[in-house]
Amino acid sequence: MDATFKLEMKRAFRNKYFIIVVFVAMGICLWHFMENVWVWRRYIYSDTYPLSVYEKWIGADNASVQPLLLYLIMPALCAVPYGRSFYFDIKSGYASQIISRGRKKSYISAKYKTAFVSGCVIGIMPLVFDFILTAMVFPMVIPQVGTGTFPIRGIDVMSGVFYTHPLVYNTIFVAIDGCFWGLLNCAVLWAVNFVRNKFWILLTPFIIYVFVFCTVHFISRVDLSPVMFLRPSAPFRNNAVVMAESFVILLAVNIAFYIYALKKELIAYE
Repeated sequence: MDATFKLEMKRAFRNKYFIIVVFVAMGICLWHFMENVWVWRRYIYSDTYPLSVYEKWIGADNASVQPLLLYLIMPALCAVPYGRSFYFDIKSGYASQIISRGRKKSYISAKYKTAFVSGCVIGIMPLVFDFILTAMVFPMVIPQVGTGTFPIRGIDVMSGVFYTHPLVYNTIFVAIDGCFWGLLNCAVLWAVNFVRNKFWILLTPFIIYVFVFCTVHFISRVDLSPVMFLRPSAPFRNNAVVMAESFVILLAVNIAFYIYALKKELIAYE
């Protein structure tokens, strides 16, 4: 592992803000567990088909406030532990010192990789935590489309996988969510080019996310919102093309700003 990348990873994960955001995210999951899972523990076999973890965990719930809240604020949570590091590096002159030693490419690359990894990890951890909690109460019963209790419809992305290999389906979606939030988390590095306020920089991924959320609601295309298409429960029809285009846009913007950062001279803020 590159020494610069290793140092940036320590900065991202060995700080109090990482612990705080993890507790906040897991607190939302615990809230969901107590209100929507634990209370049903005595009714697992009370219907014609047993209740399943695949219809009760937070990623399968379309009726509660906790999934919407978690998916709505996740970009802000992802940005908190590491989001201001580039700003502080430039302001303190640390970035200039690193670059003066001929390690600019290594440094910029480490910043982008760490922003991606930290966002990905913070996004995935609460989802895995909630799934494990729910699986401690409900069995991992294979979903049956005829019951009408599972959230996925035949027109949704990978519906066939969900009704044959539900664990694979949910694993894929959790990985997609983590990668999306990791790529969006790199927006804190884009923002340094435009603003000099550490709080605005920190909020950049969340602002972009909410702007898209509000815009698509205004034009009545809620299915285009990441808040919706990232959820395994598919509250609106998931469109594979929309998901792919979102990733392509994020990748393209990240590559463009990465190249720009390599060419730009980083001068310490006054």
